[in-house]
Amino acid sequence: MKRLGTVLHAFGNGTLIIQGDDKAPKGEKPHVNSSVMDKTVKRIGKVTNYFGPVANPYYTVKLDRKVNTLEARHYLNERLYVQ
Repeated sequence: MKRLGTVLHAFGNGTLIIQGDDKAPKGEKPHVNSSVMDKTVKRIGKVTNYFGPVANPYYTVKLDRKVNTLEARHYLNERLYVQ
């Protein structure tokens, strides 16, 4: 597992905004549709887009249907990972 970043915002439509981790080596950024997991290795969604500066990008993550939107608020300020 590789670190994706920290959750900054959780929208009510099941979307998370994540500030990318600056520890990722150059060229090793996650691709669109990469699986996103929490610290317990539970799959919670997938990367749908990335934006912002190349050195520290931001990612949008669409949550899986099995993840409740209220549960998504528990991920605020938590670190998420990609496989």
